[in-house]
Amino acid sequence: MNADDLIKDNNEKRKLLTEENLKVYEDLLLYIRLAHSKSEQETEELLTELLDHLLEAQAKGKSAKAVFGDNPKQYADEIIGEIPKMVTKERFGLFAYGLSMFFATVLVFSGIYRMFRYYVFQVGEAVSEVYVGTALITTIASIVIAWMFVFVVFQYFRWSCFRTINKVFEFFILWLGGMIPFALFFALLYFTPNVGRMIEIPVYLYFVAGVVLYLAAKWFQSRAKSSI
Repeated sequence: MNADDLIKDNNEKRKLLTEENLKVYEDLLLYIRLAHSKSEQETEELLTELLDHLLEAQAKGKSAKAVFGDNPKQYADEIIGEIPKMVTKERFGLFAYGLSMFFATVLVFSGIYRMFRYYVFQVGEAVSEVYVGTALITTIASIVIAWMFVFVVFQYFRWSCFRTINKVFEFFILWLGGMIPFALFFALLYFTPNVGRMIEIPVYLYFVAGVVLYLAAKWFQSRAKSSI
């Protein structure tokens, strides 16, 4: 089975676990999946093996603690060290997929907002003025901000595994983690000066460009999976 099939199979089999065993296994699953630069196929095959092993033990009346030991985090770290890294083609494909999907989402929503604003409420202009230098600066900075946000979120979720976290505290941390990059992004758009040549872009082209990037993202995703 490929990685997608293994994930679906895993989702179904997890329903057979007791509440206690499910908590331990899902922490293990999240911790391992969020490991950097590991082969998705190898990771999902390993997680399936661990789940099957746990289900067999559960049928015999054993707990997840008996299977993974008193320190499941240490157990997971040992396993992660044995998982092969992504091949270069897979890594590039996933990076290109994430980058394309990020900008596709931004452009599609920006295009919808601009078109709705102009064509429905007759507010604004049919074209927007874009300074090439400014667009380049904000694009590069946006990539850095998005990467930092994703990295921090991944690190938080890995840290939270195998811990009991207060829900209010977790909501506050995630809210704060989400608001900071958005604030940085809007500050970037507001304070970056106009640099370079100015060009005029019809507002509908934002939407069109977003759709094109979305299709490119799906292509990159398929290429990444074909390299596994």
